[in-house]
Amino acid sequence: MASLKKILALVVLIECTILTESSRLLEKKKKKNDGYGDNIFNVVNFGAIGDGLKDDSKGFKDAWDAACGSSASSPAVVVPQGKTFLLQPLTFNGRCNSNNITFQIDGKLIAPSEPSAWECKRNCHHWIGFKNLDGLSIQGSGTINGQGSKWWKLYCKDYNTGCQLRKPTGFLIANSKNVEISGLTFEDSPKMHIAFESSTSIHASHLRIKAPGNSPNTDGIHIQRYHTQHNYSNRFVVFFACFVSFIRHFVSILTSS
Repeated sequence: MASLKKILALVVLIECTILTESSRLLEKKKKKNDGYGDNIFNVVNFGAIGDGLKDDSKGFKDAWDAACGSSASSPAVVVPQGKTFLLQPLTFNGRCNSNNITFQIDGKLIAPSEPSAWECKRNCHHWIGFKNLDGLSIQGSGTINGQGSKWWKLYCKDYNTGCQLRKPTGFLIANSKNVEISGLTFEDSPKMHIAFESSTSIHASHLRIKAPGNSPNTDGIHIQRYHTQHNYSNRFVVFFACFVSFIRHFVSILTSS
């Protein structure tokens, strides 16, 4: 046990390849998103500031809605590098016109640092979510930081300090298929860093996921609500080729029938 703790205290990079069932890799061309063109929807052009202080949620939501409703065959939402964007809990919903949408994240996304500052009616299920999508590539060199350190200190018996607010998952992909996520760094989520829920054909690659060894329940990737056995049309197929840095549990899987 002592040696294990010493190992956990080191920041290590683990190159991993994990295959759950036979995976169909997505064949998507890589696009250069330079912020110009009818198919590019830069969040700054929709009002996001990127100073790390102002709430940029509306700019992101408006850029997404424009891309989702666009007639372009390959629309792209672009989050530019060199800026830090503060976001409240936000869900990007699908049923989009295109089945080849790119969400390019090269800047830094941060959550509110205080749990009481999260704008949720009661419980926050997740911070950033993508739902009901078919054909999405989430990629870039950016960082997604959930600023979860103060969430970690909340315990279920400590109702006076906000425990009634359920700790949220950092990044959620739900009820979706044919999704690729690559290149990003995830840090310090309040709870699980990434969750794949009720989805099929997910390709996750070259991700960095970081959290201190004493952060509770901050699994790297959590897979839940996928069907097994005879319901093959709804089976969860996911392929990982990841780089992970210093987390307690890389993958957790919760099955359902």
